[in-house]
Amino acid sequence: MFLKNPSKLITIILFASLISSCSQPLSYKRPQIIANFGNFDCNTYELKGQKFTSVWEKVNAGFCLDVVHSSRVDKEINWFLNNKAFIYRSIERSKPFLYHVISELEKNNLPFELALLPIVESGYQPYAYSPSKAAGIWQFIPPTAKEYKLSSNWWYDGRRDVLNSTKAAAHFLRDMHRHFKKDWLLAIASYNTGAGKVGRSIRKVKYVIGKTSFWDLNLPRETEIYVPKLLALRDIISNPRKYNINLPQLKNKPYTKFTKIDYPIDFFTISILSGVSEGELYSLNPGFNTWYFLPSMQNKILLPIENIKIFKDRYAKFSRLIYQKKMHTIQSGDTLSSISRLYNVSIKSIKVLNNLKSDLIIAGKKLKLPLKGVSAVSKTVTINKKEYKISDKTFNYNHLVRRYDNWYRIAKFYNVKLRILLKWNKATKKTKLLVGDKLIIKMKVPILSNTDKINLRYVVSLGDTTNIVSTGFAISKKTLLKTNNIKNSKYLMAGKNLIIVK
Repeated sequence: MFLKNPSKLITIILFASLISSCSQPLSYKRPQIIANFGNFDCNTYELKGQKFTSVWEKVNAGFCLDVVHSSRVDKEINWFLNNKAFIYRSIERSKPFLYHVISELEKNNLPFELALLPIVESGYQPYAYSPSKAAGIWQFIPPTAKEYKLSSNWWYDGRRDVLNSTKAAAHFLRDMHRHFKKDWLLAIASYNTGAGKVGRSIRKVKYVIGKTSFWDLNLPRETEIYVPKLLALRDIISNPRKYNINLPQLKNKPYTKFTKIDYPIDFFTISILSGVSEGELYSLNPGFNTWYFLPSMQNKILLPIENIKIFKDRYAKFSRLIYQKKMHTIQSGDTLSSISRLYNVSIKSIKVLNNLKSDLIIAGKKLKLPLKGVSAVSKTVTINKKEYKISDKTFNYNHLVRRYDNWYRIAKFYNVKLRILLKWNKATKKTKLLVGDKLIIKMKVPILSNTDKINLRYVVSLGDTTNIVSTGFAISKKTLLKTNNIKNSKYLMAGKNLIIVK
């Protein structure tokens, strides 16, 4: 019938093609819980009980993607071989995190090729930004970061937090793998360009050749290079001798570990207590924008394993000196006598306050302590034969009211009592908050210093201006520009470290 009327056939084909090109992106709803590892083709989860001498040995054992040799992959192999310095720099940046990244992939039963994806994305640069507002080693854009619960505010950016963003990336890639019916190349492509674009390209090609693979799709040039680049990198890491690549010796063990922080503290003090330089602290904890650590937002910090014990010992003494606890959780082996010595209070006062009729105490229970919240700070402390002055610094931070903010939420965020927040701003509970209003938040934290001058630090985020930063720290724009040797410029370079003189 159509042969008798070829114009009709052409019309129908064109109409079908038009419908396909105008169709909506694939609807995608992220599953809330994915616990069945059997749904995945890769079995890296089974490597957990095995012993590996080096990280590279384990990485190679967890490679799951099919080996592909094509002109597109070979081209990217040549690019890497002509840019070996890039590979070495990326691996050097990955050292503190690579073990943790692999562990997260293993936990989610994902192919270990994905541990190389941050090299393709950012060269493992935690402070990497893109014009599309992507940030961190995994280059999360704000909407995707929000969907995968990576918070971002003045103090902290979860996209730059290597370990938190790795968890989010693992969940995203796992979701995409399921979405594209266990096709890892399509899942990886969608990580770069989005599920919608990949889905539309699949539907268009299917009308022409039927069943499709990544290699058949018409995608943005960046994505067409993206997947071959990862496969090329995987081939190089698998065969370093073949390509004359000298991989650094990395033992299959963590080089860094989290330790808990209970009180607000500045990075300068953490540096003194831990013996880790400020520069290394910031490179290990790139999620923090400022000098200031707020446990209400993030209650742990990443440190080299070799420095953790000494930090914990010094931090415990420092905390008892500065922050006097009102409660003590009884540990196994504790006695009233040891607790009284620890906090320099009498046994009798502890028994009276807690209505104890004997000296018997039970591990896990809490004891009230006859102490004030924070000590008067007019002391000095000696660490490594150096004497530091404890300076109780205060500065006003201007919180910019956003949509859905209220007094209770803001007070909880900054871990202050509502009445104090209201007092700072000469307001009442009935005072209306408008988007764009600036609220005063009085930041107060003891700082270890051997000078009277304290320099703060801030990492510039996308969209920051000199006005925003100077207003946030309650300093003049002129001072900010002069301190950082910046010419009169409205916009600042994302990722730049600014010194804030208070």
